[in-house]
Amino acid sequence: MSKKKGFTLLEMMIVIAIAAVLMSLAGPGLRSFLLAGSRGDAAAALYGAMVQARAEAIARNTPVTVCPRNYQASGGHARCDASATGNWVNGWVIYRDSAPDSSSGKPAAAADVIATGEPADRAFTWDSEPDPVGAVQFESSGRLSGSTRIILHLCKLDDSQWEGRRLQIDTSGRIRLARDTGCSA
Repeated sequence: MSKKKGFTLLEMMIVIAIAAVLMSLAGPGLRSFLLAGSRGDAAAALYGAMVQARAEAIARNTPVTVCPRNYQASGGHARCDASATGNWVNGWVIYRDSAPDSSSGKPAAAADVIATGEPADRAFTWDSEPDPVGAVQFESSGRLSGSTRIILHLCKLDDSQWEGRRLQIDTSGRIRLARDTGCSA
């Protein structure tokens, strides 16, 4: 008579129950770990967009703008969120303004779009100083258009104790990314 090898149904159920308990304990920590990675990705992506916009303004010898993206816009190309409280979490659009006017449908043509960014995790928000920042424009010299520095704070919704990121753009055009504990979300 040969011995049968394998697991009994009872042994399998016990292993599955233990695995379920361990997974339920690891879930909240895993979410924090994933959010920390997403935080770095979102901050680095917007920082990279600002650096690219400044470099494009200098290289093209023309003003280049970065604005929050509007995903509901029609017209075949990426457009800016025309609301006064454009949300940078929805992504961004880098463009040169070939048709300066006061219309809200920027950029005017698909050929003006230099680059676009994808939305960040919906657990985040970008707060800004001065409030709100609907667009960031770099002059052909690489300087920030306007006389006020811009600060964008990446924060976690409903958690003011969470360590966020701060993207600061000085009037000279210098762009810095740092840790931030000034979230008020």
